[in-house]
Amino acid sequence: MDSWLLWLHMTLMASIRLTLGLVMTPLFSAFGVPALVRIILVLAFASLAATLSMDAGVAALPQDMGAVVRAAGGEIAVGLLMAVGVHTAFATFAVAGRLMDIQMGFSLGAALDPVSKGHSAVMASSMNLLAVLLFFVSEAHQLLFTAFFKTFELMPVGHVLGTEGWLPVAQGAGVMFSLGFAVAAPVVVALLLADVVVAVVSRNLPQMNVMFLSIPIKVLLGLAVAVVSVRLLGPVTQKVLMVPIDLIDKVQ
Repeated sequence: MDSWLLWLHMTLMASIRLTLGLVMTPLFSAFGVPALVRIILVLAFASLAATLSMDAGVAALPQDMGAVVRAAGGEIAVGLLMAVGVHTAFATFAVAGRLMDIQMGFSLGAALDPVSKGHSAVMASSMNLLAVLLFFVSEAHQLLFTAFFKTFELMPVGHVLGTEGWLPVAQGAGVMFSLGFAVAAPVVVALLLADVVVAVVSRNLPQMNVMFLSIPIKVLLGLAVAVVSVRLLGPVTQKVLMVPIDLIDKVQ
């Protein structure tokens, strides 16, 4: 009887961690996964995590309701920590896309972004979808699920996450902006050079309407450089996608 109660308790706690850590991230919202499918996936992975934790001997049955509440609070903290790590990786591409939109002029218009469920400019939405695609193509999702189950060894149910555990989160936020600029740097630099050229032309040919000339040039140049640079950003992309896995390894 106690073993069944322990398994039920571990499954419930693992479902809290999984719901906040993975299901509430862009990985599921990008494909419009129905709520019922999310619940089934949560319960399936949570039951597997509970079984593995019991086999590893890191599971313990709480003795009172206060212990259950503390355990649930700990799972919420760990789940939020994982969610921040995953969002940091995808926010890197969002930052890069917004920088491109500002330079290319796409920020003046907005369209529905299927990842964020909000309105964003063309390049930001495209970079979000590219991030999801690269995440699955590079098999980073397998590493993320492996890291999720590893958290039950590093931070078992009932583990109290100290303030020092959030330090890697702050470091990850800094990495988000630096890597986001690295992804967008080729397009941003190319468009800045295009602005210089257009300014020189405008100076020498004041009768030319530079406004209508510069917009299509910047759009075509930005798209061309973006297509070429994506093929050359393999190391940066790999580092970005490994941010949530590295974050989980650092936090204990």
